[in-house]
Amino acid sequence: MSLFAGFAVLVAEVGLSIYNRVHAYSFGIYGAGEVGKTTLQRQLQTRGEVPNIRKRTDGLQRPTRKVVKIDGSLKTVKSADVGGQAQYWIQWVQDMRNRKVEYIIFLIDNRHNKEKFNMDNQLAWRFLVDTILDTHWRNGKKAKKKKEKDYPKAIGIWANKFDTWGKEYDFKGEPNKHPIFEPFNMGIQQLNEIGIPCHKYVMSAKSDPEMVYRGVMTMIKDY
Repeated sequence: MSLFAGFAVLVAEVGLSIYNRVHAYSFGIYGAGEVGKTTLQRQLQTRGEVPNIRKRTDGLQRPTRKVVKIDGSLKTVKSADVGGQAQYWIQWVQDMRNRKVEYIIFLIDNRHNKEKFNMDNQLAWRFLVDTILDTHWRNGKKAKKKKEKDYPKAIGIWANKFDTWGKEYDFKGEPNKHPIFEPFNMGIQQLNEIGIPCHKYVMSAKSDPEMVYRGVMTMIKDY
């Protein structure tokens, strides 16, 4: 390689590194209350064991930048913490629309299997799926037709808190085939039918930073 060519490669690598730090991929992190959204936000900021978070998030918070680095790759993401109670779901829509969210991570936990009549995860998922399937942004009686860029590139449905419920299942297959995802398959199929892929993933936001970072990086690179 000539000196000029080597210099050109170096400049390109430096330019790419700067771009990856400056350019932020817009992520929306949603899910039912107490599913671990705030813990995931903290994990993306701190990379390590996250302390127990006792205060619940009220409403939509200011978005912040986080640097995701794993296996020599570096990306910057931007996301906002938001409450998971039903009264805050409309703010998920505001977040998606105002920040033009490119990727969505929808968190679930094991409550729908642990408590057979608990529908928190399924109801929140149904709301999110219906919002994305809708061809319009709706605000009361007003409706604005969505553009192609208004739809996310991909949606991750991530089963969180695996460290607390994983041993309860006698399952040896691929994580994306885990039975914890069964109640959400209809919504996944509906999203697939309009061209939006879904990334099923099993992880522990509190205690496994590598899985969190690898999951985010996979979504950016694969979709």
